[in-house]
Amino acid sequence: MTSVEALAPQDRELVSKLIQQLLERNQPSHCGTSHSCPSLLKYLDLWQSEQELRGISKLTLYSYRQKVKDLLDFNEMPNELIVKEFLAKKQQSGACSGTIANYVKAFRSFFAYLNSNGLYRFDLNRLKLPKIKYRERRVPKDDEIARLLYSLNDAEDAIAFLLLVDCGVRVHELVTIKLDAIDFSDASIAIKGKSDKTRTVYLSETTLKYLRIYVQSIKSEYLFPSTRVDAAIAHRCNRYFQRRLSELCQRAGVECVTPHQLRHYFATHTLSHGADVKAVSEMLGHADVTITLKIYHHVNAKAIRQMHREFSPIANTRLSLPEAIRS
Repeated sequence: MTSVEALAPQDRELVSKLIQQLLERNQPSHCGTSHSCPSLLKYLDLWQSEQELRGISKLTLYSYRQKVKDLLDFNEMPNELIVKEFLAKKQQSGACSGTIANYVKAFRSFFAYLNSNGLYRFDLNRLKLPKIKYRERRVPKDDEIARLLYSLNDAEDAIAFLLLVDCGVRVHELVTIKLDAIDFSDASIAIKGKSDKTRTVYLSETTLKYLRIYVQSIKSEYLFPSTRVDAAIAHRCNRYFQRRLSELCQRAGVECVTPHQLRHYFATHTLSHGADVKAVSEMLGHADVTITLKIYHHVNAKAIRQMHREFSPIANTRLSLPEAIRS
């Protein structure tokens, strides 16, 4: 093989230029348009695989992937200005601060992976998360829950409804409950929550009684097995129970209630009846008790008000006030 040094000066210059062009072509770059750079979509699978190895839950990853793909469909090679434009459009179309924050978290994760592997130079850490405003959620009333209970006419629906109301589980946690996670002697279920963290939820005597009867007819490892022959997963999907609950509401003549609103009902009911906020937070599977306090601040405010009325040193003391104050 002829060495570069052995070539004539003009040939050496030509070869050097060609090598430089090849290096620049393979050098990761930060481009702002899809015309000058290949799409980043090809890195989605690699990024997802790494996140799975890190133990990120499938549900979180699915949500993050959809959000990143949403951005890359908007612009295949985004920069900071494009990301801000994308988020502004989402906000204008009605996305709340919590949704925008989730978009930013998904983008940070994806571009941090690209950056650390030398695939694309773009640091999103400077992009600040919006301040999340916890809006007061619709919580079903006691009489609505009663009407829904009396309108149940299917065993599977009944067990799902009881668990949502009795334990405050998320719908994706509900559908993935396995029979071996149920401890009848302890009246509890081991729930696999976000990031595959396991927590224990407890069952009332009523729920336990009907659950004992229901499981006798189940021939699957899952409490709510799929009945579809071509099903990709062995258990019911989230949308199945969302649809069934919607049908139940129509039958009961109740304003539409979602599975997540039943979770809010559980939390609101237990807290307003004096349950310890830390215990409720653990039952809900919140990473920190402050999350529970922020979401259910309206319940906490009522409890504080009632506590003040009962225990204030002034409220329950008969004081003989000076005439000047009384007048």
